[in-house]
Amino acid sequence: MDLSQLFTLSFWFDLQTTGLSSVYERGFFFLFALLVIFGSVSRIMAKNKKDDRFMVRAYKYVGQMFMTMGILGLFWFFFSYEQIYFFGARFWFLVWLLGLIAWIAWIVWYVKVKIPELKDKGVAKVETNKYIPRKRGK
Repeated sequence: MDLSQLFTLSFWFDLQTTGLSSVYERGFFFLFALLVIFGSVSRIMAKNKKDDRFMVRAYKYVGQMFMTMGILGLFWFFFSYEQIYFFGARFWFLVWLLGLIAWIAWIVWYVKVKIPELKDKGVAKVETNKYIPRKRGK
C-alpha cells in the first residue's frame, strides 16, 4: 500500500467508499469489539469499587467512552464494509478519531485536575462543618 495517499485530502474526503482489505477488516472489527469489551469491564469495575466515589465516576466515564466509541466504530465499520455511499466514507473515521482524542483529553483533565479539586473541597467542608453546632437527635 502506498502510504503517501494518507496525506492527501482526496483520500480522506472521497465519498465513494472502497472495500477494506481482509487484514484491515479484521483489525478494525477487533479494535472496535475490544473497545466495547473494555467499556463493559470498566463499568463492572466501577460497580465493584465503592471506596472512592470520584474514581468510580472516572471509571464510569472511561466505560462510557469505550462503549460509545466502540459502538460508533462498529457502525462505521459496517457502513464501510457494505460500501454505503456517505456513511462509509473515510472522513467518518477521522471524526471518530478526533472525538476519541477529545474525550480522552477530557477524562485525563477530570482525573488530574478536577478530582483533586473536589477532594480538597470535601476536606475543607468537613473541617468547617466540625465547628458548626448541630441539632441534637432525640
